[in-house]
Amino acid sequence: MTAPQRIYEPNIIHNPFKWMGIWTPHGWRIHLKRWGNAERLTVSLSGDGRTTFFPEALLDPQTGKVEWSDDLHLPDDPYTDQGIYPCDPRIEYPLDRYRWAISHTLLCYPVADHNLYTHEYTWDLNHGHIQTYFRRHIDMEEGLTDGHDGKTVAVRHRPISTTIEGNVHYTLPNSAVRGVWTEPSKVGTNYYTQRIVQLLPMLNGVYCTAPKSPVVQCHGMYATAAEDPLDMVFDPYTGNCKDLEALQKILLVPFDQPRIGMMRIPIRQHHSSLYEGPIAMPKSLVGIVDNRQIDELQSRLESRFKPGRVGYALANHFDGDGQGASGYCAAFDYNNDGLIGNDDLEVLRSNLGRKVRYNLYLDAYFGGDWLTTSVCLETEHRPGISVIADYEYGGGYDAQAGIIHLLQSPGPNQKVWIEYHYDAPADPGENNIRVHLYREKQ
Repeated sequence: MTAPQRIYEPNIIHNPFKWMGIWTPHGWRIHLKRWGNAERLTVSLSGDGRTTFFPEALLDPQTGKVEWSDDLHLPDDPYTDQGIYPCDPRIEYPLDRYRWAISHTLLCYPVADHNLYTHEYTWDLNHGHIQTYFRRHIDMEEGLTDGHDGKTVAVRHRPISTTIEGNVHYTLPNSAVRGVWTEPSKVGTNYYTQRIVQLLPMLNGVYCTAPKSPVVQCHGMYATAAEDPLDMVFDPYTGNCKDLEALQKILLVPFDQPRIGMMRIPIRQHHSSLYEGPIAMPKSLVGIVDNRQIDELQSRLESRFKPGRVGYALANHFDGDGQGASGYCAAFDYNNDGLIGNDDLEVLRSNLGRKVRYNLYLDAYFGGDWLTTSVCLETEHRPGISVIADYEYGGGYDAQAGIIHLLQSPGPNQKVWIEYHYDAPADPGENNIRVHLYREKQ
């Protein structure tokens, strides 16, 4: 089997419709998408509560070889939308989660962290080994700050989840730690995170680097115009917002309710040499909250977030209409409780008629130290376009030791409650892990 072509580049300089990009320790690796055919084979593994390494689990049971190449894309792949991702192994654990938090499914996650949710395993394409990092969510755990200055807290389970991207596991923090509070209701001060609004230069047309990391949540990404009085609102040296009132009143950034700016934006077509044809870009920067959003929210009333059952994964089908999937959508979950309910409807109604800058984080996601917009802001992906980023970052953590660093201290030896994810082996069970393999057909 011929090895796929590999190119390493620091930015997007190849047509993303034809090339697949993956970030690796060596840089931005891309391969030319090779469209083909394959039959899916399913094998089962059994968890024992301890094992995370499964040698040769990816070998074809008939040939004893790895039978696919990681540049192969399937147009009818039921596990990724329109074959966006390559023909990688699909590991189903737990068994009812048959679709993964990738491509258009991830976009409907309340915390759309590409580095936390897209894969929970890495694999060895040469030998067929699997290493699992099955993430387990702890919604609330009681802990105690240290006895020195109260700036750290230890968790009971470790390792705390770190980053997986491009079939590589990095020991870098991501959004796995959501917060540390002094109340079990998780109200009041979050001692782990801080929210910040910054004027940032884009790395290319859709990505920018977050100066503060690890990113825990992104609230908004907003395009800017030449006539915007940015010097009035942002510090010229740090890029930090220095006037939240002006941010909202002059730039119309809805800092108080950023999700009301997550509307379907009007677009226009621009020619792109990079994309070898027309590309959609924002036609305007501001819009009015109107009844179309009310109608869309009402069609989603009582929709609840469930991992692997949101976005296009809800119907296990991608229609590609560009209007978003039905069911739960984080853009309408204003109180962030995982349910689109009447309280969210009232928030939207109270903002009817409000003029806001479009929040381009709708249908986007983030990583440990990067943020994205949902639309391209530069036709050729040239760097430097200014964007307003509203996000939260955390104090970081030592994953192996299970130590979380706090940005603020509630004091030494203080009782706190923690929300986080950690990596756990599969529970004991007969054939409770499914591995979907592909045998390429010529």
